[in-house]
Amino acid sequence: MSEMIGEQQLRDIITGAAFMGSGGGGSPKDGLKLLDELRSLDKAEVTLVSHQEMADDEWAVMVAEMGAPKVFSEAESFPETVIAFTLMQDVAAQSGRTIEYLMAGELGGFNTMVPLYVAALQGMPFVDADGNGRAVPELGADLYAVGDVPHSPITMASNNGDSLVVYLSDPLDHKTAERIARHVSMAYGQLAAFCTYVVNRKMIVDKLAPGTVTQCMVVGRAFREADGFKELSEALKDEVGAKELFKGAISNIELKSEGGFDFGITEIDGTEAYGGKSVSVGFKNENMLLRDESGKVRATVPDLITLVDAETLQPLTNADTKKGQNVAVFGATASANWLRSPVGFDCWTHILHSFEYDGDYVPVK
Repeated sequence: MSEMIGEQQLRDIITGAAFMGSGGGGSPKDGLKLLDELRSLDKAEVTLVSHQEMADDEWAVMVAEMGAPKVFSEAESFPETVIAFTLMQDVAAQSGRTIEYLMAGELGGFNTMVPLYVAALQGMPFVDADGNGRAVPELGADLYAVGDVPHSPITMASNNGDSLVVYLSDPLDHKTAERIARHVSMAYGQLAAFCTYVVNRKMIVDKLAPGTVTQCMVVGRAFREADGFKELSEALKDEVGAKELFKGAISNIELKSEGGFDFGITEIDGTEAYGGKSVSVGFKNENMLLRDESGKVRATVPDLITLVDAETLQPLTNADTKKGQNVAVFGATASANWLRSPVGFDCWTHILHSFEYDGDYVPVK
């Protein structure tokens, strides 16, 4: 059933998506900035619909921002998101498809809110689904690629009003799609909107991640209502099966930026029940793998590995972590469509190789 969601529910979605983003997906601070703009325009509400309400011949698309988090934080508004979306509507109409819905390409404190922002401004219904059930660092390491969902056409726009349409000769060439989109973003100062993946109900169910926006709302409410860490931990386990994997203080963060990505390792020394132990989390924008003090890998993508500030009880992206911070590490099993195909792990192996790991998928336990 469709549901009109307002400001509080959108806030909960931002918090929940930040947790489910597994260290990436954009800062919730930027997501809240979008919500503040909607509130100032008296448009902080969206009609959320189940994928089951979509007719067989109705279509949805995702829209996101591509660029640098620092630039996002400095931007006052994001008009390019609407331009990219309305251009996609025009392009799709040329092939006889009417875009009736928006959806999220991934979960994250910013990237889930971007299409919600467009939906609110345009008065478009929003499908309770996303493309990954988590955040992902690049095109190709995503459920769209795993499920052979075509990239083409792609529309992009800048905040000065420029726009372009990209048609790929191979609609499944995610590497070319990634290169084009990143180069366009760089040409406009690391700030450009990106719209693609025209999908219907069957594709959402068979290939993507249905029900995740409601899931984020539930998770966000758990963060908001928790009186303490223990209550939050129990709620996260009950609601999304998230397990506490470790608790400690960040002792070091190794970080380098390369090719538009943040690569790094977060080292955490155990406290309380974990005293005398340590873990490290390798990340490429999002958290990729968890190692213990012996170097053994304890969890890998596509499962979620997420840090939570143990004092403020807020989910942390890898842009928010700092040395000395007291954190808890949580893990959760990836959305079902990641686990139905060997490619659901294989698409990550080139990234894991950067962290000197060439082994198999290690599920969260």
